[in-house]
Amino acid sequence: MKPQSDVFEIIKRTSRLLQTGVVTGEPAWFKAVLAHPPSTADAVQRVDIVKLRKKHPHLSVKKMMKPMEIVYPEDRIRKLFYRQHPWELTRPRIVVEQDALDFQRCDWSKLEQEYKGLDGESVVQRTLWLIQKKRLSQDEAYDIARKEFYSLRVKETIERQTAEEEARMFGAVFSKSYNERGIENEAEALEEWKTRAQSVTKRMRSRFGMAGDEEEEASREAEVEN
Repeated sequence: MKPQSDVFEIIKRTSRLLQTGVVTGEPAWFKAVLAHPPSTADAVQRVDIVKLRKKHPHLSVKKMMKPMEIVYPEDRIRKLFYRQHPWELTRPRIVVEQDALDFQRCDWSKLEQEYKGLDGESVVQRTLWLIQKKRLSQDEAYDIARKEFYSLRVKETIERQTAEEEARMFGAVFSKSYNERGIENEAEALEEWKTRAQSVTKRMRSRFGMAGDEEEEASREAEVEN
């Protein structure tokens, strides 16, 4: 039996079970499948096997009939941007969307948006707008969007630093940054390691009866501190 015939058979059996009362609740998929039954013929990529055989003689027919790969222009631009700017992925982001159409509500004739933060997706959408509206090539449009992105990042950094300096001038006290906390934790760990190493060294000397020279011990401690 063909796969499409199997689907219709399942629909018929489910209908009978519902009518006879064997199944009391209608399955969640029933109406959707009844209105739009799947077709295996449309899901397969239509290719010219003869041409593919000449171009790829070692390619099997099974691989030729794989479903088509779905690729969007945004994917190539997004991949290029984050490959060149990997640190942008470490920035905090709001990943919650209402209907996944937020990008359509923005005016991408400019990169800076009123209700959306600056990120890699802004560069992607701005590049697409330049390609579609200004008829630019992808390289030209991406280069323009990338330079605008750099300018806005510099502007954000200056504004943030200025606001912090003004707040400090009026007596505001800020907590330590992540870098400062990391440096302090590293220093504490090194100090703890130094104390533990000295303790282990003393125990080994007393166990094996090794009388260390005081000057040599002092020089070693100085090297550890440096």
